[in-house]
Amino acid sequence: MFASLDNHHHGAPHVAVWLAMPLGAQEALVYADPKRYFVPPYVGKRGWVGMRLDGRPSWKKVEQIVRESHASVSPSPLRGEGRVRGARVRVARTRRPSGTASPRDPRR
Repeated sequence: MFASLDNHHHGAPHVAVWLAMPLGAQEALVYADPKRYFVPPYVGKRGWVGMRLDGRPSWKKVEQIVRESHASVSPSPLRGEGRVRGARVRVARTRRPSGTASPRDPRR
């Protein structure tokens, strides 16, 4: 998970998105524009940043921050490529010995 919608959470006066960010980004964004960015409750202590969407945000800036958030938590093949849509990721599959349950197997 890299983003969460804040739609007046617990009576907050704003609509915002909370985003997982790389180390140091939260402080830089909040310091640079405290009217647009904030430290969200619960996840703020882990470096997430809140971005207010009400008013007239720069949607190019919103896209940039969302892409940066996604890249910070995405698997390494997607990191740094700036590709979200249409990305192809190959997952190596290993065979389990017969008779062993999958981690998602409800019989476990």
